[in-house]
Amino acid sequence: MRLLLTLCLGLAGGRLAAQVAGPSPLTDPAAMAAVVPGGWIVAEGRADAALQSGFPATAAGIYREILRDPHVPADGRQRLTLALVTAQLDAGEIADAEKILSDYTGPKNSAYQLRAGLLAANARRIPQAKAALAAGRIDDLPAADRGWWHFLQAGVADAEGDFSKANSHYEQAIGAAVSALQRVRFVLGQEQALLRRGQVSESQLPVLRTNMENYQGQRTGYTYVRTYAAALAGLGRAAEAQALLQRQLAVVPATERDAADQLGLMLGLIAGEQSVAGRQAFRQLLRDGQKPETQRLALQLLARGAKTTAEREQLRRDLGGLIGAPAQHPIIEDLLLARAQTALADQASAQAEEDARALLERHPGSPLKAAALGVRLAVAWDLKRYRSAADLIAQLRAVIPPGRERNELRVLLAEAFFRAGDYKNAADAYAAALAAVHEPPAVVPVGVLIFQRVLSDIRADQLAAAAKQLDEAAANPAFDPLNRWQAEWNLVREMQVNGQAPAAYARVNRLLAGGAQGVPEELRIRLLWLRAKLSFDNGQPDITQQQADELLKSLAVGGQLDAALRTNVTSMARLLKAQALLALNQDKEGFALLDKLRADFRTTAAAQYSYLVQAGHLTQTGDMAAAQKVLLSFVENEEYQRSEYAPLALYEAALNLERQGLERQLEEANRLLEQLIKNYPADDLVFYARLKQGDLLRKLNQFGLARQSYEDLINNHGQHPDILLAELALADTLYAQGGNSLANYESATTKFERLRDLPSAPVDLRAEAGFKWGYALAKRGQAAKAQTVLWSVVDSFLFDAALAGKLGAKGRYWVARALLELGQIHEDARASPPRRSGPIS
Repeated sequence: MRLLLTLCLGLAGGRLAAQVAGPSPLTDPAAMAAVVPGGWIVAEGRADAALQSGFPATAAGIYREILRDPHVPADGRQRLTLALVTAQLDAGEIADAEKILSDYTGPKNSAYQLRAGLLAANARRIPQAKAALAAGRIDDLPAADRGWWHFLQAGVADAEGDFSKANSHYEQAIGAAVSALQRVRFVLGQEQALLRRGQVSESQLPVLRTNMENYQGQRTGYTYVRTYAAALAGLGRAAEAQALLQRQLAVVPATERDAADQLGLMLGLIAGEQSVAGRQAFRQLLRDGQKPETQRLALQLLARGAKTTAEREQLRRDLGGLIGAPAQHPIIEDLLLARAQTALADQASAQAEEDARALLERHPGSPLKAAALGVRLAVAWDLKRYRSAADLIAQLRAVIPPGRERNELRVLLAEAFFRAGDYKNAADAYAAALAAVHEPPAVVPVGVLIFQRVLSDIRADQLAAAAKQLDEAAANPAFDPLNRWQAEWNLVREMQVNGQAPAAYARVNRLLAGGAQGVPEELRIRLLWLRAKLSFDNGQPDITQQQADELLKSLAVGGQLDAALRTNVTSMARLLKAQALLALNQDKEGFALLDKLRADFRTTAAAQYSYLVQAGHLTQTGDMAAAQKVLLSFVENEEYQRSEYAPLALYEAALNLERQGLERQLEEANRLLEQLIKNYPADDLVFYARLKQGDLLRKLNQFGLARQSYEDLINNHGQHPDILLAELALADTLYAQGGNSLANYESATTKFERLRDLPSAPVDLRAEAGFKWGYALAKRGQAAKAQTVLWSVVDSFLFDAALAGKLGAKGRYWVARALLELGQIHEDARASPPRRSGPIS
């Protein structure tokens, strides 16, 4: 894309000059891409939270999306793949989980064996499940997985009929749970196992029924009800089992609330969380359950069954009724978090933020604090509120234990600062992440962290620090060649843009002289082009010509370079060589090379920009007519009318006519600018074209139309970074009309005064406005006030060291004018009458 480098106001005439960078491989997004991990780190945290909160289908969708990101490192990809298998297993997507695990290419460690064992146990492949247990070790697992290891052992024992051993392992799993939500998940698994144990033959049903009837109304009888209902369900008679449980629930006395909860839970499990009866049973348990643990179990089952947007919306409505009830619900914190999680899944950011914030503010000591902060972090990241995200990351790191998540958050903090544009803090945060790379596990490769640290220093205009960091890191074996050379590329590019072309040229030469070990071919070619461009910028066109020829020879050899890039760089190298020839006054050869460039690479950006190069050279040599012809031939070519350089060609053609100065040429310049505005309304040059129109109209003594141009800019482009130029030009216009209108004069001086005193305005512009204010006062006979104003310009912008340091050539010009006008006022005060007002020049 075209890069506007400078748009500055000329001294006396207010002429606006636009310089636009020519085409360059520097602008290829792939060459400048920052490989940062923030997106997948936030998404992984969101998926983990969804899985832990009972939304496995939502978690699985997020894990799948993360795994499509090519920037996820290999170890992270392995971990995420296993997490996806876990989510799919919990969501009942067994076939998908089997497929993912069969395609898994990571190490067959204990984490892998655990998932393989759980899948095998679920499919009743008990020998495989036992083999997985034998191949893994519980001590190798993270704390969050150890409860599942016991759960797998319980499942194997259950399948082998060793119920005592199974119950022992279920209790161990519950005891090893790292959160209340995980504990509830193990309780649910135990209940489901009890349901599977109810599988009996038809001949055994009468005995079970007799036991149930003999103990009717007694505590033991409720256990027999559950056993009989489980047997019916196991024989495929789920409807009978549900009817039985519903009849029993209708007659359970209030004193047996715990028994009622167990019957309701079994009713829901038999009916299933996707059924109306199942959801109704779980809603009742959530509302009226005796124990918080049972209510959490019901909440998790409702969450697991809410797989669609409509189902999650209904769940939020149900939770809203409980959250808003007059009496506080026993698991209010869980309800708030669940509603926040469903809102986050459906991108209802305001609701998610409100519920997570309410949980944190009303229950500051909640064990769900980390999960609530995670929701708020995800919302801030989604809404690109990166400064808020940085604050939340710091809070989250303070409440989670050491380990992978904290290490990830350290890197994420750096990226939050980076994305917020706070590059100084980003550089410091990346430095902290680099200092902690020895703390396992690694989050991202060291090379990526070094690259990001250097890029942060570059963006913070700390080029010396970036260069020092690169030089020191060059000896680090963990700084891989790709990240190293991408960092070098970005540094040299920024040095070039910041007027450090000689230093940039020296650095590129040193890099290439070292053989560019390990640098990808694509990047080496770009560096060769950049070296030639820098030599040209350094005023060494003879060397540029040689280097362009070397580059063209390298491109002609062949190799693995992408065809599009080869065409792109070849055309730009030819353009650069032509520019060098023109700078060496070899016009005939230079113009011939430009013609050949257009013939061989007609559609490239270099061919299009060549017209501007040729016109610029002709203008410098004084052949304005020929320059105008070249520019117009470009914009009138139908093939180039949508070129990104067409607006600039029109603008330059208008400036060319303005330089010639005749009335008809000024009018034609105004017409070309109107054509630019009409044909390219979204282009960056539209603002400057309208501004230039006002200048031309003033030269044509059409002050009313000029005023309309400036007012149009102020009214419709009020946030443009150069809007103050339009305000100053409007003040000039009003002053020029002030001879016959006191109102125009007073409006002009008010604007001059405001601009002089505006702290956010550029110092040069403030000095200019201050002079014009004082000049206007002097010409209206207000010599004393004019002296005060003019002296304030000198005092503020020349004697104030802080402001004087920011004063440019243009500002010094206006300060000098203020001194001269002060002298004139003193001279006039001796004997001369006041001079008539005239335009400021």
